[in-house]
Amino acid sequence: MKFLDMLRKIDEKPEADKTVPDSPKSDQNSAQSQASTDNQSTEVAKENEQKEEQLPMSVHDKRVNIEEQMNDLSHQYAQLRNDLKTNLFSEKDDFEAKKETLDNYLKTLKRDEKESTEKLADTKAQNDDAAKEHLAVVNADRKEQEQKLSELQEQLNDLNTEINTKTASLETLQTNLAKNEQSETDMSTSIKEEKDLQKMMVLMEKQKESIDTLYAKRKKLKEQINSAQEDIANLNSKAADLNNQIGDINKEIVNLQQKARNIDDQMKNDHNYRIETIAGLDRHIQSLDEEHKKIDDELADVNGNIDYLSKYIKDVFHSAYLVRDVYLDKDKEYYVTADDFDSDTAKNDLFGMVNYLESKLQKPVTVVSTFYNNHVHEIIDKKAKDQHIAIPNVVNLFDQLQKSDNPDGKRVAIPDSSDWVTRTDVETQDVFIYDKKQNLLMTAEYFDKEIIDRINYYKNDQVVKTNIYNTQGQLSSTQSFNKNKELSEQNFYRTDGSIVLTVIFEKNKPVSYQLFDKNGLLEHDFNEKSELITWWLKSVEPNTENAVFVGNHSDLLYQLVVSVNEIDSKNTVPLLQNVAKRIDDVIKLLDEQKDIIELFVQTEDDLHAIESKTNRDISVSVINTASNGTLSLPESLKV
Repeated sequence: MKFLDMLRKIDEKPEADKTVPDSPKSDQNSAQSQASTDNQSTEVAKENEQKEEQLPMSVHDKRVNIEEQMNDLSHQYAQLRNDLKTNLFSEKDDFEAKKETLDNYLKTLKRDEKESTEKLADTKAQNDDAAKEHLAVVNADRKEQEQKLSELQEQLNDLNTEINTKTASLETLQTNLAKNEQSETDMSTSIKEEKDLQKMMVLMEKQKESIDTLYAKRKKLKEQINSAQEDIANLNSKAADLNNQIGDINKEIVNLQQKARNIDDQMKNDHNYRIETIAGLDRHIQSLDEEHKKIDDELADVNGNIDYLSKYIKDVFHSAYLVRDVYLDKDKEYYVTADDFDSDTAKNDLFGMVNYLESKLQKPVTVVSTFYNNHVHEIIDKKAKDQHIAIPNVVNLFDQLQKSDNPDGKRVAIPDSSDWVTRTDVETQDVFIYDKKQNLLMTAEYFDKEIIDRINYYKNDQVVKTNIYNTQGQLSSTQSFNKNKELSEQNFYRTDGSIVLTVIFEKNKPVSYQLFDKNGLLEHDFNEKSELITWWLKSVEPNTENAVFVGNHSDLLYQLVVSVNEIDSKNTVPLLQNVAKRIDDVIKLLDEQKDIIELFVQTEDDLHAIESKTNRDISVSVINTASNGTLSLPESLKV
């Protein structure tokens, strides 16, 4: 359940005065009567003025008149001095904001200068040594390939010469073979043309040896031709291999030549790039230097103004630090925390914070409290009405614990008894009840003279028990006292009459907080109130996203709300008490807790004490602005 879900919202509007309008006739008569009265009053006033002009002013009247004028002047001076202070610090803030902007810009310039200078040095340090070395390697590889190409070309030329020789020899062999075959043909033809058989036989016998020789020679020629063809085929194969190698080497040479051209082009591009980059960086660094000098001059001027204003502020206000009002964000919800409501100081602080916040914010705040008071709502409502501010919302630990779905409708009342002697205090309406022997039995105290606040039970003139009632007359709490008149136990009840909490005391100090469920069974047993509050805070889940928590810095609830919910210091405003009397301790506290940048104090003296002692800028507002009527005359009107 969120805080805002539990709010007790009260929206009361005072009834407007009901008046009966006068009739037109009576208005006319009234107007005439009023006109006559005004004329008479004017004449009387003129006569009195003439008499007053004639009467001399007494010395006492003159003194009162002078004091009134001085009082007006003192307030005007205080207002003007405060306006001047605000103006000076606003002007100083403007210069400091400009200084921060210039400082950040100067850091950027310096970083840019450093990076540009390093880049310039790096660019100037760059050269083509690696590229030249690479180019030399590529050219060496190309020359090596060209040498191989030359050697292969020579081998190919030799091989072609040999092939040509072999081919010519083959052609000769083939010619000789053709001649051999032709000789055979011629012999065969001559034999075939011989008609004489005997001559044919003689001719065949005669040519037999020539034919054998011719066949032998043909066989040899064919063998030589085959051998020559094989040699030529081998040589052609070798020539083809050489041509392939030459082709590969030519491609490699072309690639190496292109690579060399690429490297050379890249060196030219790199060289041109370095020249352009160096020129551009030189111009950029020069521009940065000029801008640097310009910002230095502006910073010197701004620092001079800050120094002047700081000295001026210190000379006039005796402090070099700004103490301004606490900034209130109207878009946020403000929660005023309080665990103590017993002392007048605690009440004044609580109402002071509520009054200050609601007067500035023009809307209700929420009071989050863990103290017990059976009429807390009525007290806060009445105080708000008296101060003409919005009635704050109230979230109270004991309200939540004592709430029930089926409240008891019985209202407490003092019964009549013939055995009692009853006496009533005329002023307070408190009732004192005695027995017939005049022994005090009980007293009934009233809240606002009508509602029974508590009934005290006595034995031997000593209170032994007290029943405390809420505004509806329901039993809210009981207190039990021991023989030493010390509070020993206090019980708290739900509105349905069931017990919800028992607090055990030893020597008036609480030592146990026993929490009971709706069936009367013990649910929790806490040793300290802080444990009970922590449990409650976790159960109600306060919404801290858009909230600002305000409270006494030493207040238990304020400390627990901040710590349990891990609230950022930007969303808290602590109240410091008795600052003027312990200013050194306060300054020490502010030094130790740098996260306190906004705070409330009780009086103007507390504010002035911080203004004179603070060693850093801080926002401080006074929650008690009531004037005691004392003249606040300055020692000198010279600023």
